[in-house]
Amino acid sequence: MSKRVPSIRSKLVLLVTACVLPASLMAVVLIAHDYQRTRELLLSNLLGTARAMISTVDRDMTSIESSLIALGTSPYLVSKNYRAFYRQARNVLKIQAEQGDINIALLDRSGRQYINTRRPFDAPLPSRSRFKGIEAVFDTAQPVISDLFVGEVTQKPLLVIGVPISLQGNGKVDYSLNAGIFPERFEKLLHQQKLPEGWIAAIFDGNGNIIARTRDMQQYVGKPGTPEMIQRMATASEDTFISTTHDGVQVHTVFSRSSLSNWSLAIGIPTQSITDELRNTLFWLSFATLALLASSLTAAWLIGGRIAESIRGLTGPALALGSGDVVSVPPLHLREADEVGRSLVKVSELLHRAQHQANHDALTGLANRALFNEIVSQQLLLCERNNTPLAILYIDLDGFKAVNDRHGHETGDKLLCNVAARLKGGSRSSDVVARLGGDEFAIVMVGATMEDGLLVGEKLVDSISAPYLINGLELHVSASIGVAAYPDSGVTSDALLHRADGAMYKAKGMGRRQVAAAS
Repeated sequence: MSKRVPSIRSKLVLLVTACVLPASLMAVVLIAHDYQRTRELLLSNLLGTARAMISTVDRDMTSIESSLIALGTSPYLVSKNYRAFYRQARNVLKIQAEQGDINIALLDRSGRQYINTRRPFDAPLPSRSRFKGIEAVFDTAQPVISDLFVGEVTQKPLLVIGVPISLQGNGKVDYSLNAGIFPERFEKLLHQQKLPEGWIAAIFDGNGNIIARTRDMQQYVGKPGTPEMIQRMATASEDTFISTTHDGVQVHTVFSRSSLSNWSLAIGIPTQSITDELRNTLFWLSFATLALLASSLTAAWLIGGRIAESIRGLTGPALALGSGDVVSVPPLHLREADEVGRSLVKVSELLHRAQHQANHDALTGLANRALFNEIVSQQLLLCERNNTPLAILYIDLDGFKAVNDRHGHETGDKLLCNVAARLKGGSRSSDVVARLGGDEFAIVMVGATMEDGLLVGEKLVDSISAPYLINGLELHVSASIGVAAYPDSGVTSDALLHRADGAMYKAKGMGRRQVAAAS
């Protein structure tokens, strides 16, 4: 009589029985310790949240600073064409600002303002700025971030990022290009973090004054923090302590100070909230222990069945591999099955890489014509279903052949890569940029009208036409752009691309650096 071979399920039932009973007894001991441990963990995680939030503020400040530095390279400053520079600064604000929470001003060392986007260009401006850091911009030739003060133009609390502008490139600072930022911008950043209800977050400047707050913002902006808060911020870059807020709420407070701006971000959790949360955790931990005792044998039986099923689960990935889909094989808990799964994933990655190379331009990494047409066709189906617009920009470089003939194909290839980078940088993340061949490119803008496409086309013409420094050479090309829009210009990928191509030739007929709409 042959001996009966145990199944996976029976072995798991025996193993779980041997493990769960001692573990349940140990859990009873651990529950008593869990309350204190969970509280410490919560505060530790809260400090990590404060670090992450102040990093978000730093990234926003760095983004504004980068925009100012880029704006400071404008040729209009060299020619002292302040009116044109004013228009360019207004265009930058359309990208960086929301609802007027930033303004841009150009000042000299005396504090005289040449432009301020908060007022019309021809409007009179104050003869001296209240931005106390302006001399530091000129003395150090480094960007400066101010504390909170009342602006002379707006008469409202604001903060300033000032960057030095040197027109001659010899280290002498000619202007300070400033971005005035209103506290409401930082209030939005705080609310975007979606902290739990009842939590209080605030940003403090280097003097301990409140820049932004998630609760009663208008009441407290510009006021100093509590004495204890100011003292803690003056002696440490990070800390955790119990304090009382301005509105009389006792909170567990953590704060983290930025090394970039010397600002601090503090988060307070009402003490009562922590107590309730930890009690709930203790209750659910006890409930989970009892549920584990009741369900462990059932779980072992089900898991045993799942393990057997996972061995058979290699069929699906194998079929997906045959169809050219990306294969993802979860852990199968058996060495042999895992080895087969890893092999399937590796082969899938090789196939996917080959498919990517077939659908993308080898030089620029952009989508090629075939992939572009496929994406446009898919988006047109969605546009038809959702009744949304779509715009296509057809871009052809002016003067590229002359550069290529004069300086060689290697330089020409580098120039095309630079153009591709500018097209990507000037497009939204939802847009698709493709190289159709040679010096021809295209962009599909989902949800964009003809007017949107023309506006973006004008910005791209300016961007592409800026000089290129390649291999020590200053190269110049420009672009002619044709714009077609769904449904007015066509309802198929081929029709829209054809109309956009025609509009591009129309733009070429108008001269260099032109944008034309499909008629």
